[in-house]
Parts: sequence; C-alpha cells; structure tokens
Amino acid sequence: MPDAHVLRWWLAPRAGTIVLELKTRDGQQRTFQLDAATAEQLHIATGQDINAETYAIIERTDRALQFIARLERFLAYRLRSSAEVAKRLHTLGAGDDDIRTVLELLRRHGRLDDERFARAFVRDTARLRMLSARAISNQLRARGIPEHIVQEVLAMEYPSSDEEQRAREAALRALRRNASRPPEQQQRRIRDALLRRGFSHDVVRRVLASLFDSSSSNR
Repeated sequence: MPDAHVLRWWLAPRAGTIVLELKTRDGQQRTFQLDAATAEQLHIATGQDINAETYAIIERTDRALQFIARLERFLAYRLRSSAEVAKRLHTLGAGDDDIRTVLELLRRHGRLDDERFARAFVRDTARLRMLSARAISNQLRARGIPEHIVQEVLAMEYPSSDEEQRAREAALRALRRNASRPPEQQQRRIRDALLRRGFSHDVVRRVLASLFDSSSSNR
C-alpha cells in the first residue's frame, strides 16, 4: 500500500518550484513545495502513488525550501561559501540532514559555488587589501573553502611569482603614508605593515632593501 497519493500539483509563486497536494495513507491531506528539478526526478504527476522513500524525499525537500526562504537576505547580501551557509543554517535550527539537502539544492541551482566564492574573494577583497598569498589562503580556509580549491584559485588568480611585486606595491603605499617620518621609522612601519599582511621575512627584507637602497642612491 502506498504511503501517499498525489491529488494535484500547481506552479508556486516562487520561480522554479511547485506546490504538491498529497493524501496520506491515514486520509490526511498535506501540502508540500518541491523544486522543479526534484519534481521531475520523482516523475510527479496527478494520481501518482507515492512510496515511503519518495515521501521522505518530498518531506526533506520541502523543509529545505523553507530554510532557503529564510536564507534569502543572507544569500542576497554577497556570495557565500558552503561553510558560511551551513553555519547560518545551524543558527536557524537546521539539522545535519537538512543542511546537506539545502546545500545540495543551492548548488544544483547555481546559487552556491565555493570556487566562484573563492575567485570573487581574491579579486574583490584580497587585492584591495594588498595581502600575501599566504594570508589569503588562510582566510579562504577559515571560510571553509576546501584545500584543492584554495590552491587552484590562488594559482590562477594570485600566483606566488607575483608575491614580491605585491609586497612592493603595499610598501610604496605605506611609504607614502609615512613620507614625513625619518627613514628609520619609515622602514620599521613598512616592515610591520608587510608582516601584518602575511609577507615572509625574506620578501620583506628584499623589498625594504630595494626601496631604501634606491632612495639612498637618489639623494
């Protein structure tokens, strides 16, 4: 005996979703929402008998869509990583199974992509702050980006071969801010600024040598 029977379905106001009305084995009528892709995968049709496995998928998807509705402002503010979304869902009371379903639905519909997030983070945030590749990789890991994506994105967007040039640009900015100070203070402040941005001691030493050796020779 089936667990439920499809009475009817219709398009929901939210794009890409349907409303599904079922009659359960005990005679109750229940209404669920499904995304169109899941409905197609389950071959939803009026008059269809629903077994226990399919019924569980319908319930799980309906709960996930309710959580997604509560995430809309969070998702609209900026790109999010999977870990950020999972953390937010925990605060909303979602269990592990619901979190997995939400993440799967968001990925399926192109609303969640850790590689896209990582690329945007590097392009729009890290470069503006003149961070080292090491600092950026640490920040991506802190946001839950998998290691293979961190390495791939850095290789494409922030190659280590440009590290010294990035440090030099950051140093020149710091030098302009400290132009009125004595050379010793300039060097100390620039060194501290570069180290805070995650540049290695070797890179910092070479950049300082190039800046202050060249400035000395020009005096």
